[in-house]
Amino acid sequence: MPTYPHLKRLKIPFRLLHTDEFIKSMMRIAAAGPFLNEYLGSPLELKLHRRAKVRAITYSNQIEGNPLGEEEVTVLLKEKRIAGAPPAVREVQNYHTALDYVEQLAQESRSLRLADFCDIQRLVTAGLIPEKQSGRIRTVPVSVVNAADKTVIEECPAPYELKGLLDDLWQWLDDTQEANAFARAFAFHFIAVAIHPFADGNGRTVRLMQHLLLLKGGESIARFVPSETTIMKQRARYYSAIRQSRALNALPPIVEFLAECFAVSAEEVVLEGKALLRNSATKTPSARYGRILALAKKIEHLTMRDVINLFPDVPRRTLERDLETLTKERALKAHGEKKARTYRPGANAGRYDKSSQ
Repeated sequence: MPTYPHLKRLKIPFRLLHTDEFIKSMMRIAAAGPFLNEYLGSPLELKLHRRAKVRAITYSNQIEGNPLGEEEVTVLLKEKRIAGAPPAVREVQNYHTALDYVEQLAQESRSLRLADFCDIQRLVTAGLIPEKQSGRIRTVPVSVVNAADKTVIEECPAPYELKGLLDDLWQWLDDTQEANAFARAFAFHFIAVAIHPFADGNGRTVRLMQHLLLLKGGESIARFVPSETTIMKQRARYYSAIRQSRALNALPPIVEFLAECFAVSAEEVVLEGKALLRNSATKTPSARYGRILALAKKIEHLTMRDVINLFPDVPRRTLERDLETLTKERALKAHGEKKARTYRPGANAGRYDKSSQ
């Protein structure tokens, strides 16, 4: 059985345990899977994926003190301006680049290398720290610091200890390939944070590696679930769980916390996905037809203005075509000249009853 001497000597826990709390979170995550898998390849998938990327970028950076919110990040990603950008903007753009790189790495069949870990950190910190510290294992002492109040959570291993620790970590990755993908990714998250291999960008790089390990482990749900959202909301608990795992020399506190965050975020994504479906359903022609006819049955003379008020976000020309179609299909009967035309239910009005429900 592997001993991982360097991790063991510095009391960095590495044994995976499936506690009751972890299993409960896994069940919640599993319950969200069918809904998301059902819409793979659909327009909803693209919306959820775009939204997940914006939130992962926003909140992973906010955990480290970046002030930019979702709306600002969305605008930044659309405009793609970077030259001469202030640090907060640069962090967003860097994380976007690194996240795209991670999703490319996830498609490769080879095992992950330490060089990949370094490449992710290099992308995260590009233009933000001295070049000699970007993409390289640190040669300076560092501490884990709470970005909210700048308190030191713990001192990190000395630079001369890093090679042995990272050798142990990569051996551990190789030895745990058959483990539960979530337990493995969350445990890696903690072990890598405890090692703190880089001069800067450790938290963001580790969260990206967690994402990568989940994707490599076949958990495609990770593409839609930005657990960083929940971690940010509970940032104090995040740091507390790290401290507790170190104090107990055991993984469960941090692994349970990260699993809970992922479960909460997954449930939120499902609720948002269902809301998007309901919203898009009102924008399909057949759904509009049903609502137009339902309104026509309630009022004596339906006008174009009534239809516009019913669908304020739909272009007028689209609604005019809807009325033309319903009239041709004899679901509506038109009366009067075009500018003053009114409509009443026609012989085939019942055809779209289900669409209005």
